[in-house]
Amino acid sequence: MEDEQLLRNLGFNKYEAVAYLTTLKEGIIDATELSRRSKIPMGKIYAVLENLENMGFIEVQHSRPKKYRAVETDIAFESYYIRKENEINRELDTFRETIDNIEDRLSNFSSQTEKENNFWSAAMGTKEVMRLIKRAYQEAKKEICVVVPRRIKSIESEQFKDMFSSMFHDALLPLIQKGISIKIIDSNPVLSASLKQLHESIKDELILQNVAKYLEIRSLDTTHKFILIDGHLVILEINDPINSDKTFGMIKIYNKTMSKELHNKFQELWENSETYRSF
Repeated sequence: MEDEQLLRNLGFNKYEAVAYLTTLKEGIIDATELSRRSKIPMGKIYAVLENLENMGFIEVQHSRPKKYRAVETDIAFESYYIRKENEINRELDTFRETIDNIEDRLSNFSSQTEKENNFWSAAMGTKEVMRLIKRAYQEAKKEICVVVPRRIKSIESEQFKDMFSSMFHDALLPLIQKGISIKIIDSNPVLSASLKQLHESIKDELILQNVAKYLEIRSLDTTHKFILIDGHLVILEINDPINSDKTFGMIKIYNKTMSKELHNKFQELWENSETYRSF
């Protein structure tokens, strides 16, 4: 049963899995005998065998009656893998072409940020908050400005390091590679330690050059905490109304007026901060 389930995980249906395993066990066999031993109805056995031949798992001797034998397992499965890989690559190529085409066609529409000057969405819980921030970062075209809270509330330091590492590699580093400026005002020792470890882990010289060029971090002891993306998107932290030491969630706001005011505040904080790390 375990072998049958493994085959079904690879895309075999129940009859195909049973027929193939029976052929492996019995050796050369005709359709009638295979039907009897595998308990596959005669009305279905030839279609099953044809499928297995097309998949590359059995060979056919065109005698009277036809005889069937299983292809050597290492040859059959390696060939099956290569065919599947090629199919998936072709599907991905087609999918990529379709994505590029639809992006190009829909780019002619006005962006939502132009139509809606005030729109917000919120997330609660660590997982949802991280997802909100990552998606917001993906919207960046020019710059991201971050004021990090002095304390990462309700998150253990090791847990935070893991979360930030994922954020850095999945969201920030691809943006840096695109030439998007990222400015961070940091008063959090946990973040500083995480950044140092991440920087030391990068071995690619070109990536290091881009990090040095597009990622700038300064230190400032401040109670402010917000994220700005380009000139229209703001992310604010929502404190837990019962326990102010914990974060209740995050709110993402599309509002150019608020963004402009907070950019002025960020610039003020930036000018009063100290450059503590030059990557």
